[in-house]
Amino acid sequence: MSATRGRLLVVDDDLVQRVLIGKIGAKLGYETVVASSYEAATELLGREGFEIMALDLSLGERDGVELLRFVADAGLHAMSIVIISGCDDRIMKATRRVASGLKLSLGACLTKPLDLNRLRNALELPCRAPLATPFASPQLRITPERILRGLAADEFFVEFQPKIALETGRVIGAEALARWRTAEFGMVSPLVFIPIAEQAGLMREVTDCILSSAMSQGRKLIERNPGFTIAVNISGTLMSDLTLPDRIEEILRRENIPPTSLTVEITETSAMADVDRANDILVRLRIKKIGTAIDDFGTGYSSLAALVRLPFSELKIDQSFIKGCESDDDMMKIVDASVALAKAFNMKVVAEGVESPEALEIIRRIGCDVAQGFLFAPSLRRARAERWISERNSLADEQAASATQTALAS
Repeated sequence: MSATRGRLLVVDDDLVQRVLIGKIGAKLGYETVVASSYEAATELLGREGFEIMALDLSLGERDGVELLRFVADAGLHAMSIVIISGCDDRIMKATRRVASGLKLSLGACLTKPLDLNRLRNALELPCRAPLATPFASPQLRITPERILRGLAADEFFVEFQPKIALETGRVIGAEALARWRTAEFGMVSPLVFIPIAEQAGLMREVTDCILSSAMSQGRKLIERNPGFTIAVNISGTLMSDLTLPDRIEEILRRENIPPTSLTVEITETSAMADVDRANDILVRLRIKKIGTAIDDFGTGYSSLAALVRLPFSELKIDQSFIKGCESDDDMMKIVDASVALAKAFNMKVVAEGVESPEALEIIRRIGCDVAQGFLFAPSLRRARAERWISERNSLADEQAASATQTALAS
């Protein structure tokens, strides 16, 4: 059978298993390449491209986690990875979390002795993926000066990702996500420009611009949907700036938006970097009736301390926990405990990264209040967001009315 699926790299120090996986890969249509050690694998990955890699976690003196880190550092996030190991279930789950934290494309985790049908299914990609080559994306030459020019030229804008109330199905808010469109680079990811702006001390200017854009573009959403709130992320570099509450209040006044329509999202790590100043800022925001959310809950070093010491009104459970809770009992326990903690502190609970009906059912069952994620909608430009939210809420209202009529008739 001719190779049609692309290239498979088999990394395993066991000769029999290497041959077995290689033969199955060849039957599926892969061009199969084998590596018997960490060193051989890194050499191959450094100069050649592969669609998929089958990796045994035990590689003699080295281990598969080291190779996962190499893959991430090399920028090979598009390459699908099938992990194979004789380790116990908790180690396999933890390895899956490592891969998720490195933003790698993990296809499956298989235990020894290998189930050949499961191996075949794991290797059988539905279609040929783009060839993963090392360092394929050249670093954009974004400078602080270019960011300042972009701000002056109104190149920055926001997209809205809807937030759904689980009890009613209505859209009760949206997260405003920063976007930057340039003539020479096209769309520039926040993952690129935010770190540059933070390092150059430009986050005050960027944040003011994004907040103004979110409020002006979201005005119709707020006016048409009573109680609608827009969430905006605040950089950790600003959490020691005691003028922040006044600047936010001035932007709201200028855009004619009520303070109750804004929620600022702050990661727990940045909030705990200087607790006294963060507390000063958050208390003043709450006094001004602005909502405050602790973002990416569970990923920082002091989650419980953040809940106890800082006056957050909302808790957002990080998507890495939500995506893992369907198949990982340990993740499920973390999500369950996070909801219980939030309720104990009288906080609204938002689950982000909801991508499947199974995850939705789980977070609804354990008491989350709000959900956002691709299961509902990606981030949307203003006009499309307005249409989508209007249609979604009209449908939710019709369903609620129908349910009420049914209940009265019974």
